[in-house]
Amino acid sequence: MLEAFPYIVAPERVLLEDVPIIGELKLQVFGPLVAVGVILGWQRCLKYARFRDMHEDLFRDYLFWMLVSAFVISHWVSVIFYFPHQIEQNPWVLLYIWNGLSSVGGFFGAFIGMMVYLRMHKQPVIVYADATIFGLLLGWCFGRAGCALVHDHPGRVVTEGTFLAVGPWPDGTWRYDLGLLEFFFAVALTTVIYGFVDWKSKRPGWLVGAVVTAYAPYRFALDFFRADKAARGVIGTPDARYAGLTPAQWFTLAFLAAGLYLMFFRKARPNDMSYARESERGQPKPGAEPESSGEDPKADPPAQPS
Repeated sequence: MLEAFPYIVAPERVLLEDVPIIGELKLQVFGPLVAVGVILGWQRCLKYARFRDMHEDLFRDYLFWMLVSAFVISHWVSVIFYFPHQIEQNPWVLLYIWNGLSSVGGFFGAFIGMMVYLRMHKQPVIVYADATIFGLLLGWCFGRAGCALVHDHPGRVVTEGTFLAVGPWPDGTWRYDLGLLEFFFAVALTTVIYGFVDWKSKRPGWLVGAVVTAYAPYRFALDFFRADKAARGVIGTPDARYAGLTPAQWFTLAFLAAGLYLMFFRKARPNDMSYARESERGQPKPGAEPESSGEDPKADPPAQPS
């Protein structure tokens, strides 16, 4: 049985003290863990793509632009919806992509990047979405491990020694660490999907639906444990609420509806599997005219030597 956890101060190092616009540039454990998560998640995405015989060059380009969109929009959601006061203090914060990320904002950003790229290249969405979520699971574990080590998601104050609490924090309190709690969930869900689900036999869209349906209610409940007004001036600033709910909770309501639809109601469609395939690379498209050799097929054959 898990007990309370000690508050660990993760090591960090100042690389440069006065960088224009950025200010102090630090090397923290969060960045390397996210980088490892991206690399390993990328490899898991490729594993799924190869199993489905997806065009590898096209898929790699898709992953790159989808990740760019995910990180940028993740940061914008974090700043605009959770900490809008930071924009008033320093508008440049919108460009500090490394400084504050929202997980649900990342999911939303990945969706936007995915839709734009696949529409441009006329590829069906659903199989690409399954491949993405398959790799995201592993990357998510490393990202949340980073959150847990830098304690950037403080929860409510609880009694010392409370089950799953972390402490003492710098202000002397014991709190839930929401990054740590989501890390536990991410590891459990990833283990189930990778180890106990026959994902190869599932129809397109089921994998996305299963992951989103599992995550949405957990995240919705978890956000009720975020730091309240008692944390003001001690550990950051309480997150903004809209009609009593955090931005993540509003996002997860939409996620849950989409997940249930994909998992239980959406039927397979003929064009779900009509994506560019690696095995067909270089082959002419169906119905296309064969390339001409430049010779007239009706011309007389060349004279044979006598």
